[in-house]
Amino acid sequence: MKSALRTVIERLRREALVAPRRVFEAGRMRQPALEAHPDVASVLLALDDDAESTYPAREAITRALIGEHRASGAALCASMLLVAFSPMLVRLRNRLVSDTVPGDELDQLVVTSFLAALTELPLSERTDRVAMRLRQRTERQVFAFLRKEREHRHPSLDVEAVAETDPEALAPRRASTDEKLYDLALLLQRAVEEGISPSGLDVVEATVLRRELLRSYVERLGPDDDLERERMYQRLKRQRSRALRRLKTLLGASSPLLLASGF
Repeated sequence: MKSALRTVIERLRREALVAPRRVFEAGRMRQPALEAHPDVASVLLALDDDAESTYPAREAITRALIGEHRASGAALCASMLLVAFSPMLVRLRNRLVSDTVPGDELDQLVVTSFLAALTELPLSERTDRVAMRLRQRTERQVFAFLRKEREHRHPSLDVEAVAETDPEALAPRRASTDEKLYDLALLLQRAVEEGISPSGLDVVEATVLRRELLRSYVERLGPDDDLERERMYQRLKRQRSRALRRLKTLLGASSPLLLASGF
């Protein structure tokens, strides 16, 4: 069954593709990173390209759309960013379990948290890895909201007693586990300055922070050819090992944060 969030994003995609051309052209004239793209479809196609070689271009386009969103207030740029980041937003929504917030409100929470992140993310010439920062800020807002809702609804909850009577009732605590990984995600930003490749960090984020199996990661992003996919798996496996060794050196092998995160 198609999730409500996917339906919303697909509607936003259709609306963005048929938006008045003058709106896109106005932003295109103000943002150099958009000049090479004749229309919305071209921008979305560029943002959907996961190749490492396109990372600088995607970073520039994302920054341009955020800047234009803030400057003009037009809904088009926000819609384009929601569409471009839809895989991340859907993954986040699928992780959410709450006994205090209905499912449709969780969909809306993910969207509004992302829009708030677009507004609040510090954006300067030195800001890098914008996509990662957007994801982190979105997740922070989502889990902070859910934590407050739980505390408001269950101010005197005896966690141990609940665990003994109904282990499933503790599912919302998964969110707190995710929160413990935020500091580690922020520390990864330091690795960029130390020369670790963006692709290496992406693999670490996916397989360590988001706990996605490396095989699943390759299945999702890799080529259709079985041989090429196996080569990509072996290459990323070695790349991840190098990145993890470098992170341990940078942050200290005995760091509690590393140990708690399975590094």
